[in-house]
Amino acid sequence: MEKLTCILAVVDHVDRDMVVLDKAVALARRYGARVDLMVPEHVPMRPLANRCAGLEYDRVILSSVACGSVPLNEIIARHAFATKPDLVIKFRDAGDLTQASISSADWQLASESPAPLLLVHQTPWSIPTRFATVIEVDDASAERLTRAILHAAGYLALGCRGNLDVLYSERERNDERLRMERAVKVAQLVREFHVGCERIEMFSGAPEERLPPIAAQRQYDVLVLGMPDVYSGPVAHDSLIGGMTSRVDSDLVLVRAINSMAEHTGERARLLHQQRPDHVEQFV
Repeated sequence: MEKLTCILAVVDHVDRDMVVLDKAVALARRYGARVDLMVPEHVPMRPLANRCAGLEYDRVILSSVACGSVPLNEIIARHAFATKPDLVIKFRDAGDLTQASISSADWQLASESPAPLLLVHQTPWSIPTRFATVIEVDDASAERLTRAILHAAGYLALGCRGNLDVLYSERERNDERLRMERAVKVAQLVREFHVGCERIEMFSGAPEERLPPIAAQRQYDVLVLGMPDVYSGPVAHDSLIGGMTSRVDSDLVLVRAINSMAEHTGERARLLHQQRPDHVEQFV
């Protein structure tokens, strides 16, 4: 995430999802961004129009979208490729295991969206907003993903004038030289994306076991996590990201590595371009 000029916000249920609009506008105010509010055709527009008027932010555009039999996450992905937002925001649907897990549709959307996906729930953000992220540097792939995570987390924390905790746990227990090399790499990467509000915390032990309970206890407002390069179904809950999402009841920003994002975006855009575009009516 290098800029935040356009936010795609999705409201699927008026009563439940008003928080999506509220948080999208709160972010947009910080950056002077436009909010494209995407609403499936079954959702009544008047309550949303009234809420927009009450928020007194004139850079919100309401779009009524015909979904038909197409799943909503597919419609959102198509809309995102067409409008090219810098961030997609929707309500965090519960998964099958616990109320804090993520639905299969949200996992798939996170893997297909050309922009980072912010999943929110009803809890308001603190002032200042408390951000956190978990990173790994085990290999080149993990390091590439860590760069994307720190880039997005630092940018959001800076724009929101929030605090950012960078959590790292070293799984290697015996090779002291390797432990030190990775600690230095973590410090270098965080320094590279320095925004003046981050705090590095290093722990020992397998990160998928050590970090989720720490993040859950601290109850961060927003947790920024990295997605694997290739989506192959819901992320296993014994992995780091699976453990975090199943145990931490925070808003989530899901991002992918920068170069894999670019490759994915080009191919996905080509495939979606071959499909019939959705009918959209816009109301300003």
